[in-house]
Amino acid sequence: MEGVANMSSEATVKPLAAACYDNNLVNSQGMFLGDQPLRFALPLLLVQVSVILVLSAAAHVVLRRLGQSRFVTHMLVGVFLGPTVLGRSESVRGVLFSDRGTYILESVSLVALILFLFSMGVKTDLSLLRRPSGRAVAVGITGALVPLAVTLPVFHALQPSLPDDLRGSSLITELAVRLSLSSFPVIADALSDLDLLNTDLGRIALTASLITDVTSWGLRACSAAVFLVSEASSPAFTAKILASFVAFVLFVAFVARPAGRYIAYRRTPAGALLSEGSFVVVVIAALLSALVTDAIGFKYMIGPMMLGLALPGGMPIGATMTERLDSFFIALFLPVYMALSGYRTDLSEVTKEEASEKWCALELFVALCVSGKLVGCVAAGLFFAMPFRDAAVLALMLNIRGIVEVAAINNWGDTMKATAEHYSILTLSMVLITAVSTPLIKLLYDPSGQFAGAGKHRRTMEEARPSADLRVLVCLFNEDHAAPLIDLLEASSGPSRESPVSLIVLHLTELVGRAASVLKPHRRRTGGDPTPSDRIVNAFRHLAEQQPDCSMTVSPYVAQAPYSSMHHDVCSLAHGRKASLILLPFHIMSSSLLGNNNANTNAIRSVNRAVLRYAPCSVAIMVDHGLAAGSACATAANSLLQRAALYFLGGPDDREALAYAARMPLALTVVRFKLRNWVGMGGRDEVRDEEVLHHFWTRHRDNDRVVYVEKTVEDAEGTSSVVRSMSEKFDLLIVGRRAGCSGDDLEGSSSSAAALTSGLSEWSEFPELGVLGDMLASADFASKVSILVIQQQPDKNAAGGASSAINP
Repeated sequence: MEGVANMSSEATVKPLAAACYDNNLVNSQGMFLGDQPLRFALPLLLVQVSVILVLSAAAHVVLRRLGQSRFVTHMLVGVFLGPTVLGRSESVRGVLFSDRGTYILESVSLVALILFLFSMGVKTDLSLLRRPSGRAVAVGITGALVPLAVTLPVFHALQPSLPDDLRGSSLITELAVRLSLSSFPVIADALSDLDLLNTDLGRIALTASLITDVTSWGLRACSAAVFLVSEASSPAFTAKILASFVAFVLFVAFVARPAGRYIAYRRTPAGALLSEGSFVVVVIAALLSALVTDAIGFKYMIGPMMLGLALPGGMPIGATMTERLDSFFIALFLPVYMALSGYRTDLSEVTKEEASEKWCALELFVALCVSGKLVGCVAAGLFFAMPFRDAAVLALMLNIRGIVEVAAINNWGDTMKATAEHYSILTLSMVLITAVSTPLIKLLYDPSGQFAGAGKHRRTMEEARPSADLRVLVCLFNEDHAAPLIDLLEASSGPSRESPVSLIVLHLTELVGRAASVLKPHRRRTGGDPTPSDRIVNAFRHLAEQQPDCSMTVSPYVAQAPYSSMHHDVCSLAHGRKASLILLPFHIMSSSLLGNNNANTNAIRSVNRAVLRYAPCSVAIMVDHGLAAGSACATAANSLLQRAALYFLGGPDDREALAYAARMPLALTVVRFKLRNWVGMGGRDEVRDEEVLHHFWTRHRDNDRVVYVEKTVEDAEGTSSVVRSMSEKFDLLIVGRRAGCSGDDLEGSSSSAAALTSGLSEWSEFPELGVLGDMLASADFASKVSILVIQQQPDKNAAGGASSAINP
């Protein structure tokens, strides 16, 4: 039986007296033998975890529709289980969340917190601090200093009139310091949930939060050392404290870091996860680092963060943490930690009449910190000529609160700096700040839509001069995509000094094992085997070297981002480099056409569809089906693609396809489809189609490589029949995407184009290819002919001009 500690006059966050229980009550023999399972530690733990996870999952289904994060969900579930709602019943609280049960649950959840901090440390990319942008530095520093400059003077001015428990406590000072900072793990996790990691504002927010977070971790360690030294009873004791901490830092820097690099780059094959033994060693090191720092008098959180920052992120250590640790143990027990924090929140304490003064005082300082940070971040953003809306969104991002702030509040409760009333007020404040910030960010910030209508002029090939510099952004998800795209560029771009081609090559990979996304120029890694990015870039540079007069240039980039937001990088780079065309690979390669599905095909398809919707220029999708033996050009000497056909039905996408085909030096057959007995209605598209075709044929009528054919058909079935009969003669088929021209709705149409494909979309499998492209991709000859589907950047000023980009 444990003794009862001295009770404070103030209500505490956790009970000061341990409950009386039998330490041997761990495993139950079962209710049929007379045991009550919930009186035993293991059954009780299983029930508690299950209840928390089930309620959290159910609540998140509802709350995510309101734009709420999982942090808010877990905290509110804890409040629901606590004394505010369900826990008001003594019987429920005594059965499910007795003092003994919550001690065990908290111990397990603290292990999850330790591993979470270590995992986030590993994933933190400190290279963001090497050359941070001026905006990020200004926003980070100003957003941290302004709330301190506002809150601390107000605190000192009002200190004599504050309640006794706040007047002589350091709680307000520590609260101001904590809320003036932005936690990198919290911001990274929130932006990942919002799919904003690789947006412009997301990158600024991450860098700004990392600057203040790294600084705060260093200052926290120093302040802890100063406190311990000040409490030392003798010089020898002081020397032991300092020597212990310095020894730990040196161990991390000169033993743990080299060992981690050895495990990552020497013992682990390239592209593989850590072996089971190496993974266990890393996890044990993380747990021991928390033990060591806690044993020498520093906070247990400092050790895992320091060790994590010292180890190399990405593949393989960061990826292994994500795959084996985050997806199971942390995902299982970290919600328990947050729910327990919510469980301790007691609104009945806050609503007491005597607590109103404390509530008002604390909320005043919370409001000062939040508003000060908002003002500081917005002011820094406006100084760097950011639009006010973007500056406000950036300030909201940096005000998001989460588990790090909750851990700090828990620590204040453990050290008796915060009473039960303080704890409840501060916890609810963190939940409220995040609950308001995340929906506002979603409402105010649309990073994708800003590119679709960006710029005063559309960047299309139809409106460009034939001799103008063609800027093509070539996107690849893996090395297999390089060969067909290079074949297409070699066959279709006949660059010369008068008609140069600029290739912007972007290798896109999924963000694994890092917290911050990456978009940067490619730099070959010195030493070691070449990476997939190296091999892709070498292939395109070799293509450029083969062109005459240095008429082709290559600018390589690499991007790491979640698939759900990868299109941000594509659109941003295309906008920044003023590309006229984005060239994407189809998500199904020729090797997987017959059903050998790639694990990432659906993710790649979603990226392609998003790019089609938001691109700031025209977009082309290359469907590579390879060449069958004995096809028309299988024996060609220079290029696998020798003969191309363009099917022209009419509309802006077909005109864009014609403009691209006009640049191709290979044999080209333009097939114009006309509808029998169609009386033209003089629509703008029809007039423009005739002008473009006339101009094209005037330029190329004397060119032996160009053939112009007109085919008159009765209906869509006739179109399909002609396409099927002609396509096997070619190696490459070029079509316009023509989304929204399926012919299913002909009312108001001024073109015969819709009638030419009416009904063909009923069995469409790949809408992103358009009606004709989808039919070609799924036809019997699909394994013999490659297909290029082109979408022109929509004219936002024309009625219905955005239709092809809105519904891919």
